[in-house]
Amino acid sequence: MQEATYVVQQDPLATIIIAAHIMATISLFLGFLTCIAQMKVAVTAIESIARQPEAAGSIRPTMFVGLAMCETAGIYGLLIAIVMLFANPLVQIYLANTIR
Repeated sequence: MQEATYVVQQDPLATIIIAAHIMATISLFLGFLTCIAQMKVAVTAIESIARQPEAAGSIRPTMFVGLAMCETAGIYGLLIAIVMLFANPLVQIYLANTIR
């Protein structure tokens, strides 16, 4: 007698969606790293101003530029997560190729 062997294949669409959720999680983790980077920028600027109060006029604008750059990275991470979860271009490409 022969034994029946079953091969279970996962739907490629499910694989795409799983990959999109993993990418969204990684990009949202960038938001956590953004908070840490902003904290480091602010702490360093405050320490520098405490050591040399006369240089506060040049340290403060540099700190705000650094904070803006850190915040931009967090916004890009959020944008990538939203695109991957709600407007995933890979799903559209897969569906366009399978409908033919």
